[in-house]
Amino acid sequence: MISHLRIAAFATIEEMSVSFDEGLTVITGETGAGKSLLVDALFLVSGQKPRGLSVRPGCPEGIVEASFSAPSLPIPESLTEILSSDEDLVIRRVVTANGRFRQTVNGQSVSTSQLQSLVEILFDLVGQGENHRLVKSEAHRHYLDAFAGATELSERFEGLRREILALRREREEIAAQRDRDLREREERIRMREDAELLSGRPGEFEELSQMLSAQLNLQEILMVAGRSYGALYEDDQSVLALMGRVASDLDHILSLDPTLQPLRTALEEATEILKDSAHELHRYRESMEMDPEKLAALEERFSLFRRLAQKYRVRPEELVRHLEQVTAEVAGEADRVLEEMDCRILAAEKSLREVGRSLGALRREASGRFSEAVCAVLRRLRIDHPSFSVSTDPYSDPLGGPFGMEKVEFLFSANPGMPECPLGQVASGGEISRVLLAIKAVLADLDEVPTLVFDEIDSGIGGEVGEVLGDLLKEIGRRRQVLAITHLHQVARKGDHHLLVQKVTEAGHTHSRISPITGEDRVREIARMLGGEKMSPQTMRIARELLD
Repeated sequence: MISHLRIAAFATIEEMSVSFDEGLTVITGETGAGKSLLVDALFLVSGQKPRGLSVRPGCPEGIVEASFSAPSLPIPESLTEILSSDEDLVIRRVVTANGRFRQTVNGQSVSTSQLQSLVEILFDLVGQGENHRLVKSEAHRHYLDAFAGATELSERFEGLRREILALRREREEIAAQRDRDLREREERIRMREDAELLSGRPGEFEELSQMLSAQLNLQEILMVAGRSYGALYEDDQSVLALMGRVASDLDHILSLDPTLQPLRTALEEATEILKDSAHELHRYRESMEMDPEKLAALEERFSLFRRLAQKYRVRPEELVRHLEQVTAEVAGEADRVLEEMDCRILAAEKSLREVGRSLGALRREASGRFSEAVCAVLRRLRIDHPSFSVSTDPYSDPLGGPFGMEKVEFLFSANPGMPECPLGQVASGGEISRVLLAIKAVLADLDEVPTLVFDEIDSGIGGEVGEVLGDLLKEIGRRRQVLAITHLHQVARKGDHHLLVQKVTEAGHTHSRISPITGEDRVREIARMLGGEKMSPQTMRIARELLD
C-alpha cells in the first residue's frame, strides 16, 4: 500500500507531505482547494504525463515522491535486476520547468514503461474520466480469472505459450542454419566436381603459360634462334670461327713465349662452352615445330584455369591449392535436432490446447455469475438498468493470445435499449468509476492490487446512493487500502481516516496544504459538507450524530 506522498513545487503546492494508513481514507475540502492535485500527483507517479500539475512559477522543477510497502504481487520482469520483492519502494518523479521528465525507483533510474508496469501492481487510479486498468482488456482478463479461480491456470497457459513461441524461434534459427549449411555443402560439391575436372597440380598454370606463349610465338622464336645459331656457329664470321683464329694466333705466341698458356687454356674452355650452347640451340630449333592440335589443347587447358579462377575469385596460379582445401560437411545432425524439437513443440501444443479448453470452460462458466454480481452492485449505485457482460472471443491464432485461447473484454451499457459496447468506448468517467467500484466489491477477497484511488466517483449522486457508495468503500477498505476524494458527507463520514485539503494565503502567497483531522475539526468539516460555510448549531449537531 501507499504509505507516504510528498509533492513539491506544483501548482498551488509549495511543499506538501501526507501519510496514509490502511482502510478507507477520505479526502475532502472546498472546491479549488487542491484535492485533486493529490490524485494528479499519483497520476504523475504512475508514469503518465502531468494531468493537472504544472511546475510552480519561479521553480526549476516539480517533484512527486511516493513511498509504498513491499508489493504483494511479483515485481515486473524488467525490474527484477534492480528491485527485490520484499523491499519497500520509493518512486520519485521530477518534471522540469521546460517539460522534461526523470524518474527513479529506490534511487535507480528507470524508463517510463518500466515505471508504468510497476505501478500497475501497486494501485488502481480511477476518476474524472481517467483510469489505468479498467479500459484495458488485460485488466478484464485479470478480474474474470480472479473471480473464476483461473489465475493459476491462465499463468500456466501463458507459460506454455511462451515456451512454444521460444521453441519455434529456436527451431527457425536451427532450420535457417541447416539450410545455409546445405547451400554451402552443395557449393562445395560443385567445387569438388570442378577440382576433379581440372585435375591440376601445383605450378601447372605457370608451365601452361610458358608453353602457350612459345606456341603462339613459334615463328619469331625459330627466326631468332636461327640467327643466334648462325652467329655462334654457321656464319663465316661466327663467334666460334673468330675464336678459332684467335686460338691460332695464341698458339703462335706460345711457341715464342709459353707464359700465355693460362689464357690459351681459358680460351679453349670458352670455346667448348660456346660449342655446347650452339649445339643446344640447334637441338631446340629442331624440336620446335608448329602443332595445331597441341596449341588447341594448351589454349583449352589455359582457358579452364582462367574460367575456374574467375568463378572462385582466386588467382589462376592459386586455383589448384584452393580446390584441394575443399571438403564436404554432413548436415544430418541438424535434421536430428529439428526432429526432436518438432516433437517437443507438438507435445507443448497439445498441453496448451488442453489447458486452454479447461481455462475457457472456467471463464465461460464464471462469466454469467460475474456479470450478475457486478450488475447487482451497479443497481445499488443507482445505475438502474445496467447491462454488463463478458465477451470471450477466440483469437485467430491457433496458439491463442496472452493468457488464453480467447480475448476477454467487458461490455457495458447504462441505458435501456442501447447495445453493449466495450467498456472504454461507452462509459463516462463516473460510470467507469462505479463499474470498477462494483468489480472491486465483487472481488474484495480476490484482487491483489493493494490500493484503490477514487477521484470524486460520487460526482452527480447523493442521498441514499451516497450512503451505499460509502458503505461499499468502507467494505472494500476492510480488505484494501482505499483513498477517496469526495464531496459527499455520506462518504466522508464512513472514512477510517480523514484528510482535509485547504487553500491558504500567507505573506501574499497562496498555497494548498493537507492535514489529518479528527474530533471537532472533523465535525466542522462534515457540517460544512452538509450546510455550506454558514454552519448552524443544528448542522453541527447533525454532523456530530452522523460521525457518532
